[in-house]
Amino acid sequence: MQDLIDRIVEKTGLAPEMAEKATGIMLSLVKTQGDKAKVAQLFDAIPGAGELAQLHGGDGARGGGLLGMLGGGMMGGPLAAVSKLQATGLSMDQIKILGKETLGYAKEKAGEDLVKDVASSIPGISGYL
Repeated sequence: MQDLIDRIVEKTGLAPEMAEKATGIMLSLVKTQGDKAKVAQLFDAIPGAGELAQLHGGDGARGGGLLGMLGGGMMGGPLAAVSKLQATGLSMDQIKILGKETLGYAKEKAGEDLVKDVASSIPGISGYL
């Protein structure tokens, strides 16, 4: 996971601690919103992904609260994750870079087909593929 975090630091200019937290939020979104069996396969191929998702997941990642209601349950997870990332200080440009780098890294580690399967099970994520 450290090589992904280093990439995100390089591409976004975030401090390493912030990049780690942001990556954890993104992985938590995948863990809570994606197809459980496919996510398990994906996280098995990316050592440390599950732990990072657990560490930085939590409130908002499941799409509850106002954002979940506004999203009608479909976009609640991604909207809540974006809101949480913005609350930690990331700009929309940094969030887009984070998404693209995380998905790119996942493709390198787990293969494009599995990543597409996981991403297609999460509304709003396919635009990053």
